[in-house]
Amino acid sequence: MALLCTPRTWLRLGRPESSRSRKSSRNRDPRRDRQTGDNSLWPLEEFARRRNWLDFGRGLAGGYAVVLAVPPLVNEVMHVSGGRYGNLTMGLIAGVLLAVLLIQMLRIEERVALYPPIFFLMGLIYPLVGVKAATVAIIAVWVLNIVLPNPAVFLVTFGGLVTIFTVFFGGGEKYAVLAGGLAAFPALAATMARRRLAQFRKKTKIVVR
Repeated sequence: MALLCTPRTWLRLGRPESSRSRKSSRNRDPRRDRQTGDNSLWPLEEFARRRNWLDFGRGLAGGYAVVLAVPPLVNEVMHVSGGRYGNLTMGLIAGVLLAVLLIQMLRIEERVALYPPIFFLMGLIYPLVGVKAATVAIIAVWVLNIVLPNPAVFLVTFGGLVTIFTVFFGGGEKYAVLAGGLAAFPALAATMARRRLAQFRKKTKIVVR
């Protein structure tokens, strides 16, 4: 739970930037490298960020902890065995994962912003749908990313692919729907809140639809 609930902004990697590094970073402002209106995810940038992989590891380890710990906890509390409280177990897993996903999405700086925790979600779906379905869905969405305009569409597409491949590989339908819903939730939440998902580039924030 500590891995899951720690906000990304609390995780600082590497040494503090020197004045020369900050100047170099300003000179490499990603907005100057992008064409006007290009709000898509750039794989080379995203995969090169160490904090993204830390998010992936937190989602993976924390997700397995929740999925493996909740069923025996429910059985112990209810004093039964054999998984009789399947719906309650699924509801608790869904509630916990949704809560930690909200924690990862929220950023409070000058104002409240919503961030798409893409790598965190990629790690989180493994314990829900299995290695095959999760890996194939991740590869497929990054291949399709060349035609996806922004992170919101990326996440909705990812949610659909996760659901489809989980069913295709024989995974449980409930977990397929849960994983797909979690993946698409940030885009849905941004739409309902009438806000935009924001990409963060170190100290530069790029707001996208």
